Amino acid sequence: MQLANIRWRADLMRAAENDKVLQEDLMAACKQSILFWTNLCVWTYHQFDFDPVTHKPIPAKHAHNPFITWEVQDRHLTFIEEGIDKGEDRGTKKSRDMGASWDCIVAFHHKWLFRPDSQLLEMSRTEGYVDERGNHKSLFWKHDYINTWLPDWMRPPNCLPGQKNRRKMHLHNELIESTIDGESTTAHAGSGDRRLAVLLDEFSKVDNGRAMRSATADVTPCRIVNSTPNPDRGAGTEFSRWLNSGQIKVFTMAWWEHPEKGIDRYTVQDEVTQEYKIRSPWYDNENERRSPREMACEIDMEDLEAGDAIFTHTNIDKHIALFGRDPIVRLDVNFKKGVANDAVKAIIGQRDVKKITMKMSPKGKLKVWTNLLMNRPDQSKRYIFGIDTSKGQGASNSVVSIKCKDTGQKIAEWADANTPPYEFARIVIALAIWCGGANPRRLPFLKWEKNGPGLDLGKLIVEIFGYPYFYKKKKIGVTKQKQGTAYGWHSDRDGKLALLMIYDRMLAHGGYINPSIISLEECKYYIHYPDGGCGPADLVEESAGAKKTHGDRTIADALTLEDKEIPKGKGAAVHIPGNSAGHRFNEYKKKRKAKNMGKKWQHPYGDKVNV
Repeated sequence: MQLANIRWRADLMRAAENDKVLQEDLMAACKQSILFWTNLCVWTYHQFDFDPVTHKPIPAKHAHNPFITWEVQDRHLTFIEEGIDKGEDRGTKKSRDMGASWDCIVAFHHKWLFRPDSQLLEMSRTEGYVDERGNHKSLFWKHDYINTWLPDWMRPPNCLPGQKNRRKMHLHNELIESTIDGESTTAHAGSGDRRLAVLLDEFSKVDNGRAMRSATADVTPCRIVNSTPNPDRGAGTEFSRWLNSGQIKVFTMAWWEHPEKGIDRYTVQDEVTQEYKIRSPWYDNENERRSPREMACEIDMEDLEAGDAIFTHTNIDKHIALFGRDPIVRLDVNFKKGVANDAVKAIIGQRDVKKITMKMSPKGKLKVWTNLLMNRPDQSKRYIFGIDTSKGQGASNSVVSIKCKDTGQKIAEWADANTPPYEFARIVIALAIWCGGANPRRLPFLKWEKNGPGLDLGKLIVEIFGYPYFYKKKKIGVTKQKQGTAYGWHSDRDGKLALLMIYDRMLAHGGYINPSIISLEECKYYIHYPDGGCGPADLVEESAGAKKTHGDRTIADALTLEDKEIPKGKGAAVHIPGNSAGHRFNEYKKKRKAKNMGKKWQHPYGDKVNV
């Protein structure tokens, strides 16, 4: 195919060399069709090919090759051109070595060459990747390469390197007054400019993605966004958020559409998730020589696996397959109307369930995965609440995760993004009274993250409502401590990571059953941040203050796992008939205890007993 294409090119170029009419016809045809122009006039540069037998990369026999588009590239070039012509943002998610960057450059070069007054801007993460002489990765090196191979009658005057229309990060077509400029990506990149289209190359790797997206919105109606996933941040990049937002049309260039990598491709089914995955002999070779993280980023285009994930995704998928299910019922639980804050303390003391309203609703905020007895969880069991609080302004959820201490199973989950902390505190108390539990407390143990809005939540629960059963941080060497602000779990960098590692281990080795599919999927988004912290991927670019106001299911679930503070439950008293074996044994134990208690030298700290 390559030899036939070269012969076809050579024949047309030879015929057009001294034929002005043919030159004009070819110019018109190239202007009309970007695919015709690419396959007739554009050349590309690469360093390796693939052995058809071993399916392994080998050094290329020829570095300079005619650009013969594959079927996927035909669709991709048309996709980009359509976005520019219609003034629409377009995104490309790609495997490595699919020619996506070349496609973007070709599309912009075509507009520069044939569309009058086209003002175009190309951006990459550093100036060297935009325009640096000798750097084959730079965007403008590719433009220079394309111009070098164009016939003299097609190439605009003085646009080769060193000529007046080709300056640093600037390429001008004086025949139709079209220009391509370059710029490195900064927080204010392109601000105040106006362009037909802007290329954001390798956008997942820029440091100011959110600010750049905002700044370029006024520059152009068409932003061409191109990248593989970031191996360090995964789903925590603006590129990933943008492409998954539904606000931009996305084109996927998968490795299996490569004419050599996809040879003899086949599918395999995952035993756990039952999902099918495409493989090929080339893919199998790459899987042996690359790390799982490299495969996720460079080959499989997986944002979540590409990032520096906290949780082992295989364990999460297995847990979902084994235990994930829809809730049995959804409820709305709260205090009855008219219950004032002043009355809540007494209601807690009396465990007055009559002051709580419970309604079944298909959209209820409380999802329940256990069978209720008399409309409540089993009262012979003990429960712990893990609580994570948001600002209640729609950005993230406030969450209550309810786990049964005795079975190790999450039985319920309450979540809402629009409940402010003061109202959330009342709902937590209402849920606690409704949930109840075994003696001696007949209440669940509460454990909440006190950072950010959790601090106000704790004050309301402890100081205003007087809830008696909650987590308090114990100071080493102190036997008694004032209540003060010691209540609530404080999240710091090391403590948060340690807590999540416990969660990951329990998913792998057992001890915790979580049927909530949405909460398990949220775990996949937890990554290590570049500054050393950890948290949801979508908070990578947020300030420390913004991260503190984020509430979610993962932390709420994790807070229920360390439950050593919960004492053993006491069931209802059992009546033992007199003269029975059990009665006689109890009488024997009482006499033995009284006798031993009388020996003060053996029990210096015991209570005085009259013998």
